Amino acid sequence: MKRVVASPSGLRKILSGRLWLTRKDVAQAPDLSPGELAHVLTPEGQFLAVAYFNPKSRIFGRVLAREEVPIDETFFRGRFERALSLRRELYPEESSFRLAHGEGDLLPGLTVDLYRDVAVVQIATAGMENLKSLIRKALHDLLPLRGLVWRNDLPVRQEEGLPSYVEAEGVEEPFWAEIDGLLFLIDPVSGQKTGFFLDQRENRRKLRRYVEGKVVLDLFCYTGAFALTAARAGARKVIAVDRSQAALTLAEENARKNDLLSRVTFVQDDVEHFLRYAPEAEVIVLDPPALIKHQRAKERGRRRYLSLNRGALSRLAEGGLFFTSSCSHFLSLLDLENVVRESAKGRPLSLLEYGLQAPDHPVLLAMPETLYLKGLFLRAG
Repeated sequence: MKRVVASPSGLRKILSGRLWLTRKDVAQAPDLSPGELAHVLTPEGQFLAVAYFNPKSRIFGRVLAREEVPIDETFFRGRFERALSLRRELYPEESSFRLAHGEGDLLPGLTVDLYRDVAVVQIATAGMENLKSLIRKALHDLLPLRGLVWRNDLPVRQEEGLPSYVEAEGVEEPFWAEIDGLLFLIDPVSGQKTGFFLDQRENRRKLRRYVEGKVVLDLFCYTGAFALTAARAGARKVIAVDRSQAALTLAEENARKNDLLSRVTFVQDDVEHFLRYAPEAEVIVLDPPALIKHQRAKERGRRRYLSLNRGALSRLAEGGLFFTSSCSHFLSLLDLENVVRESAKGRPLSLLEYGLQAPDHPVLLAMPETLYLKGLFLRAG
């Protein structure tokens, strides 16, 4: 491998456990092709890490290992085995979970969601794209996979100089997977993200305790995971809203499969428009997509969150339960609290509990960027 010499700031970052390096973190570097592996050394020549680099990217280097090991199939199998062991501890009864969560599993640029015997892989960086064949081999060696889908259509790939594409190996159409006792039709080829939002699993579980006998609004329902969770937990009536007809078609099929169609009404509409005529509800779930894609858009996105939360709270009954969330990394938990406080316009709100991304989406403490999903369970006065 070629050798890269870390600057003092790069040395500090690697020793602190961070996995990202900017150009300022590198004192000397040879010519490197996009995604090329290199050894990172101290100014004195001591080994620090194995990383891959991309001169085209804002994030110049990403650390794969702090030991001098070959980056081969054995390396990936070891990372996947460790990740799988954690998931089996977290969810021993579940067959669908996030197997690899990028930096949180020390695999920067790589996400793997497992739905029973189908793995859906997202590669965000040139470094991981170069290692695709090793990733495929390690996954097939570790797991009895029926299919593998490469969902490599993330916008960030453009910055890496990579094309956008989706490839399906052994999967030709949507399939059923059981998640928390409910059956969902997973469409990893055409659906959002990898076909389902596994990161809200623990928040859906928390919601169960609040909904029995209640009228529930599920806003930005996608394929109905919150809505069906509420209906199964005893909600009297659930109204699920999304502007995507494709998502609602899957949601209705999910409700039918779980014998919950009579308990859930699906509405195709823009959520902000729907809130102008929505009925009063005793429980409201507000789970919008990421509205802040980059720091420059923070204030505009914050205003959108403010509008949505204000509209939702206007439809919440006295004493009602409000779960609001944000999956925008650039909106912190404190920012979200401030948005809701401002949206409430003095209406009393009691914070009952926080909701974060599920633990199969681990947060690397040295990298606060890996904490992206945050939510609040609130009781309204």
